[in-house]
Amino acid sequence: MGATVRNGGSYIERLKLNGEKEKMARSVMGKMSVEQLSDMMSFYHMMGQICSEVLERKLNDIVNDIAS
Repeated sequence: MGATVRNGGSYIERLKLNGEKEKMARSVMGKMSVEQLSDMMSFYHMMGQICSEVLERKLNDIVNDIAS
């Protein structure tokens, strides 16, 4: 029972921290220009695409290794 309570406390703390980070990010982004926000969005979109491609390649490699 003690571990469950500790894990629950850690989870709640992470939620609070994530909420604070989100609030701070919204504040910073609220002060950014439309151009800066557009550039940021383009950058993160590109990074998401790259991440997806690399992840897919790595997962395919794992599947191919298992099949071999």
